Amino acid sequence: MARGQDNGITILLGVKDLKIGEATEYEEKIVVKASLKKRAEICPYCGSTKLYKHGKGRTRQVLHTWSRGKRVYLELNLCRWKCKSCKRTFSEGKDLIRPHSRITKVTEIEALWQLKDRSFAQVGRDLGISYSTLRGLLERLIDENMLGSILNEDEIHLGIDEHSFRHQDLVHTVTEVKQRKMIG
Repeated sequence: MARGQDNGITILLGVKDLKIGEATEYEEKIVVKASLKKRAEICPYCGSTKLYKHGKGRTRQVLHTWSRGKRVYLELNLCRWKCKSCKRTFSEGKDLIRPHSRITKVTEIEALWQLKDRSFAQVGRDLGISYSTLRGLLERLIDENMLGSILNEDEIHLGIDEHSFRHQDLVHTVTEVKQRKMIG
């Protein structure tokens, strides 16, 4: 593939650190093979540069974006690394995807952006993301400053709800259920 085409595809997909390979279109999805351009250089835990390859992760498909009404998946094969200093292992690509996640951070941002105006059910149906995943994204977004009054509690019971006024102006609320306090 010519250099200009490769650059254009990475711009369209919004992934500058990936080397894009073959793209295959199916009836319901598009799968793009991708790998990282550069390998891990420092340990995310201790900052050491003394790393060695510690195996290869299994190939997995993660939802990245949508095109022409079809889901676009990245087929990633990320390497595992081990630090010689702190003896901890980690996978590369933490800027692209969270550990054990099936969606990229680009997809997370899109889902949260759509939750501003639409219900969990609508966003989940349109994007193909489950309610529990959407809820987890929203819970991760809650700032610790909002939780300041309840951080010293042993247990926190969060409630997330959505309200609309005349089926417009959708508002999501976060509450502490036991204390009946509005958090955000």
